Amino acid sequence: MRHLIFAATAAVATMIGGFASAATLGLTTGDPELTAGIADFDYLVFETDGDLSTFGATVDEAIGVSLNGDGFLSIAFGFLLSDPTNDFSGGFDVQDDDGEFLAGDLIAVGFTENQIELQFGGLSGSGAGNFNDTVLAFITFSDPLGTNPFNAFVDQDFLAASVTVQNVIDPVNPIPLPAGLPLLLGGLGILAFARRARRG
Repeated sequence: MRHLIFAATAAVATMIGGFASAATLGLTTGDPELTAGIADFDYLVFETDGDLSTFGATVDEAIGVSLNGDGFLSIAFGFLLSDPTNDFSGGFDVQDDDGEFLAGDLIAVGFTENQIELQFGGLSGSGAGNFNDTVLAFITFSDPLGTNPFNAFVDQDFLAASVTVQNVIDPVNPIPLPAGLPLLLGGLGILAFARRARRG
């Protein structure tokens, strides 16, 4: 019985650990969409913090929304080097001929191979009414940076990338059910049975 209890506890711990290691935000996105096909990012290190930013990247594609004249996208993203997905600050904006078209504050950070995901909320600007509560910016780097781009950054780097900003369809990121949910429930059942057996 002790072996069964240990196995069940280990299964629970493994699944919880799997959640913690998930990197992508896993949000559902769609139109409207704004894309800057060429965006040059500067990366700088200030003691324990990193700063990744681009200013005035030309928006060369707009889907489901119209800009007045030329559009220009800027992103400022600061983060703690040791924990970039949990300790961060930043914002973005898109300007057109009328001024601020869309802007927001950074609320979540994720990443996958060669790509960083930045979720922005508190949207404002003349085009904000076309979007839901948040948008997701996909920064896709031209050079291969591996499964965790943060590990490949070097102080004073210049990084070529493209940026796509999409409407977030599901404002709240649902908690995914683990593939091993039956094992988890079975393990909890074993623990409950063991407790009853002791009492008996």
